[in-house]
Amino acid sequence: MRRVIPGYASLFAMVAALLDPVLPRRGRVLVAGAGTGVELVALRSARPDLRLHGVDPSRQMLDLAQRRVAEAAGTGRAAAASPDPAVTLQQGYVADVDPRARFDAATLINVLHFVPDVPGEEGKSALLREIGKRVRPGGAFVLFDLHGDPGSEEHDVHMAAWRRYWTLMGMAPAELPAFEQRIRDGIHFASAERAVALARAAGFESPRRFYKSLLYGGWTFRRATPR
Repeated sequence: MRRVIPGYASLFAMVAALLDPVLPRRGRVLVAGAGTGVELVALRSARPDLRLHGVDPSRQMLDLAQRRVAEAAGTGRAAAASPDPAVTLQQGYVADVDPRARFDAATLINVLHFVPDVPGEEGKSALLREIGKRVRPGGAFVLFDLHGDPGSEEHDVHMAAWRRYWTLMGMAPAELPAFEQRIRDGIHFASAERAVALARAAGFESPRRFYKSLLYGGWTFRRATPR
């Protein structure tokens, strides 16, 4: 990830810094796509009082996250018997999270670009709606993702630069074809404007862009308050 995502080394510190002033003490944060737990550890380190709920469909990823959280908490191999009570992990999707739950914030980092964007089908818009249902009015939402409008001049220029970036960051020439194939097969691009529009339609407002580098972008939002 550090080799292919510009700014990845400081990403989670940025997210923690953005969320810190808007989260109450013992605030609850939904981490959608918890992955290997890097984000959970960063948020826990920045704000030990927070209660974090990570959800991910991959059992393998969650096992790694559990170990990483345990190591950061100092419990090491005893994690299975004494997990960090402030961090809960759930295998599944956001739609599987208790719909009665209300979080003070949610994050969706490096996830949305894996989800298709097909009008009328469950995809990016459905995922954002499910997150919106679980964030309290006025709560924060952080979106960081790979964006693009394939065929546009800007996309083509940034895509070419991104390919060169992989090499400059140490990706071996032999690795490039397989990685490019993963991009073609697994990434469902949506423009930055489309991503923000989908977030707005899911009930989030006040978008503020905090990051842009090549094809990556990051925004903060607030959950709209019912009028």
